[in-house]
Amino acid sequence: MCIRKHVFGCYLFKIIFRAFIVDQQLAVLMKQRLVYVLICVVSFSMCSQAQIFKDLEKAAINKAKSMNTKENRDKLANALVKEMDRARSEFDSTDFDYAILLSDNSGLFDIKEKGEGTARFTSMVDLGSKAYRNESLTDADRARLNREMGEVLYGSQKYAAAEKKFSLAKDAYEKASLQKDVGYLKTLSNQGLLYATMGRYTQAEAFTSSALSLREQTFGKQDIGVAASLNNYGVLRYNLAQFNEAEQDLNSALAILVSKGMQTQMSYAILLNNKAMLFQAIGRYEESERILKQAIAVAEKLQSTKSRNHLKFLSNLALLYTVMKKYPEAEAICLGMENRLGKTNPDYASMLNNLASLYMLMQKEERVESLLKQSGDIYKSNFGENNPAYAKAISDLGNYYVYKNRLTDAAPLVEKALQIREVTLGTNHPHYVQSREDMAILLWKRHAWDDAVVHYKAAMQKSLDFIGSYFPPMSEAEKTKYWDVLSPRFQRFYSFAIDAAKVQPGIVEDIFDYQIATKALLLSSTNKVKESILNSGDKSLVHDYKVWLDQKETLARLYGYTQEDLKLQRINLDSMEQATNSMEKSLSARSADFSSGYSTKRITSKDIKAILAPTEAVVDIVRVQMFGNATTPGVKYLAVILTKEASLPRLTVIENGDQLETRYLKYYRNAVRQRIADDYSHAQYWAPIESQIAGKKVIYISPDGIYNQVNLNTLKKSDAGFVINRFDLVILGNSKDLIALKNRPARTSKKNALLIGFPDYGQGDLAPLPATKVEVETIGKVLKTSGYQVTSYMQKDATEAKLKSVKAPSLMHIATHGYFLQDVDRRESAFGVNVESASENPLLRSGLMLANAAATVSGHRMPNLESNDNGVLTAYEAMNLNLEGTELVVMSACETGLGDIRSGEGVYGLQRAFQVAGADAMIMSMWKVDDAATQMLMTSFYSNWIKLGNKQKAFREAQLQLMTKFKDPYYWGSFVMMGM
Repeated sequence: MCIRKHVFGCYLFKIIFRAFIVDQQLAVLMKQRLVYVLICVVSFSMCSQAQIFKDLEKAAINKAKSMNTKENRDKLANALVKEMDRARSEFDSTDFDYAILLSDNSGLFDIKEKGEGTARFTSMVDLGSKAYRNESLTDADRARLNREMGEVLYGSQKYAAAEKKFSLAKDAYEKASLQKDVGYLKTLSNQGLLYATMGRYTQAEAFTSSALSLREQTFGKQDIGVAASLNNYGVLRYNLAQFNEAEQDLNSALAILVSKGMQTQMSYAILLNNKAMLFQAIGRYEESERILKQAIAVAEKLQSTKSRNHLKFLSNLALLYTVMKKYPEAEAICLGMENRLGKTNPDYASMLNNLASLYMLMQKEERVESLLKQSGDIYKSNFGENNPAYAKAISDLGNYYVYKNRLTDAAPLVEKALQIREVTLGTNHPHYVQSREDMAILLWKRHAWDDAVVHYKAAMQKSLDFIGSYFPPMSEAEKTKYWDVLSPRFQRFYSFAIDAAKVQPGIVEDIFDYQIATKALLLSSTNKVKESILNSGDKSLVHDYKVWLDQKETLARLYGYTQEDLKLQRINLDSMEQATNSMEKSLSARSADFSSGYSTKRITSKDIKAILAPTEAVVDIVRVQMFGNATTPGVKYLAVILTKEASLPRLTVIENGDQLETRYLKYYRNAVRQRIADDYSHAQYWAPIESQIAGKKVIYISPDGIYNQVNLNTLKKSDAGFVINRFDLVILGNSKDLIALKNRPARTSKKNALLIGFPDYGQGDLAPLPATKVEVETIGKVLKTSGYQVTSYMQKDATEAKLKSVKAPSLMHIATHGYFLQDVDRRESAFGVNVESASENPLLRSGLMLANAAATVSGHRMPNLESNDNGVLTAYEAMNLNLEGTELVVMSACETGLGDIRSGEGVYGLQRAFQVAGADAMIMSMWKVDDAATQMLMTSFYSNWIKLGNKQKAFREAQLQLMTKFKDPYYWGSFVMMGM
């Protein structure tokens, strides 16, 4: 400390001496202004002020050299004082400190833009000169001095000392009745930031809220000081895991800065950084990367690439790249920063933590332990133990020890992190919930099953609560990305439950309950929003919903354009996608019924069991990506079986999930296509389940993963025939749908049907389907005899535009070519959709061919914004159809049941599209179909439905009837029905 005082004192007097050589009178003036500052600040590090001193020295020498008369010297002295006062006044009135989000903590950001350092230093010099002249300090002087000293102490990580100075400043401002003074508002804001950095969030919220409220009252809601407080509130809410509110605050702050034309200033860069970190936390990685790069670009223009600000942004980018699995890019950033940060400050600790996480993922484990220990020591020395940043460091180290099976070393760290997070963050924070899961995993490894179950169930219940808290105002795309962040916890729980069930059989009930709470979650939430809007009676809301549908229709057409075409026509596709997403988000937030839907009582296995008949069973398939060391086999499938008589659900574990998804699926498909006997697939996919449902007839099955690509009815047991001969299978998207289906009131059906088939595709490679003409005509006659009003479109009338114009017919039957493009990388066009867009969205790679489709498929028809009819209805477009109240959609076409399989969410293709559009049930195909067999199947189905009044039984009966003519599953087993 003595050395630091000496160096700093010498530097100050060096400035004065250099000025003295040029002019003694200026030196006297500077001595009066500087000497008290020496007394005030020698007790703490002033390294960060070195540049200020250099700037003052340079200015003093240059100005002194320009003087040649006493009059000029007097003018210069007065002008210098006036300029210093002006700089301080301008800084006080326009500049505010902003909180900046790092990967694991928030801190006070020292903007250091032009004039800021000089203004802060000058203010303290001015106060020092009063003391030097033995002038008494006013309460306002003391308040400003304590505030500014507190800010310097805070910037030096002297948090306890800074807290005292801010408290003294606040008292002095209040004693002087200066509660509307800019400095008082900055003091409150600084206290909020200080307490947020220290992890004392309750105190932080009180001060941050007060600062925001007073700034709005004093300066108006569009003041840049209000923007600063909104930013700080956004950071605080991020730390409190109030992500929706945080995004609103940050967006409001950004809007203020944009309105002031401040997009090139550091405060704008900070806000961009903070928004990027928020998006990273909820899984919106691509948006986060784009925004963070914007922040870095702004910062680079304002400061050198060695500045602390720039390094903080880079640290965040490195963490983001780690999460995005861009490991080389992340490592390059971290290694480039390693020698550019102070070895004792929290920014360096954050970088070490990020580097340790990266090396774990890269399997470079030799440095992980030392990096995490060093990071924890830095946090502890800066913040003490009761701080979230320190908790993160020791939590990561504890989890590393669990991974290495050093459970004795891990236990105290995992327990300590849990305790700290409970005190500093509260029990509703995601980091606390993560610590509950960490503790459960530690206990799992120790085989302490009772305690492990307690911790895991607490973590899972909170995770379900997060869905209720965060989902309501999100768009579907945002929900998807957040669910990608949250869903791995459910996968880890299922892995744990497989082991725990051996000694804790009751946990199987939890597997079932968590699965039905989250299965098809994204589809369910989308449908809830739509239903809530359409039933709201709010004309404005419904109008905006229709506008949003129009925006999506426009996007669908734009997806046909290449990047070059979009550029030539000056169309910004990204902006249009963002606008459409924002509209969807607004609709979600305004749909009150949707928000309340998650707070209602959740359905459990007991609720479903109560409505089952003795001859019925529910089989819920769960795909599990196993959790553990890298050597753990990848995938297992669980069949959770619910029956009337069993007190608990039964669990069947199908161990060879990887083989089910690869070679066994290939064998099954080849056997079907080549019409050869398959006595093998039954043993792999169905035998483990069948052994648990003996004596049951009706099986409600909710598939997951690869079970969406296998028609279970077609599996044959060598000594007992096909599954369809022994069981009546009913496919559900989610097992809990059974309650709604069984309780559905009898409908007074409109009995109107839309039939589309035998389109005229035009000149090209699309083969016509004459059998579909017979199919449509025959079905039309059957339906008309039972009282249906039938509208049929064929040949040139079977257009995309006419299909899009329909309004919820009770029955829709489409007989044409269907497609699903698994891979489009080698194609020039994905049937009218740009390859780049199609590769990113499976709903653009699946569709139906209608009239005049050939020109689009061949690439001869160019995209046209004026027309919604290019002959190809993509699944993306089908989502916008008005099918609310449609009882059944039949897609009598090839491969209409295919798409991208997403665990827990089902098939992203036509199947999902028609569900979103509102259809209660669907019939769709799993492979390319035989025309004649399909025509017979469909005709039989409709005749049976009219006779039996139950479409599920009618469909099964039609397949059995076709089996008498065509033995091979290829003919009768292509189609499956989902729903009832």
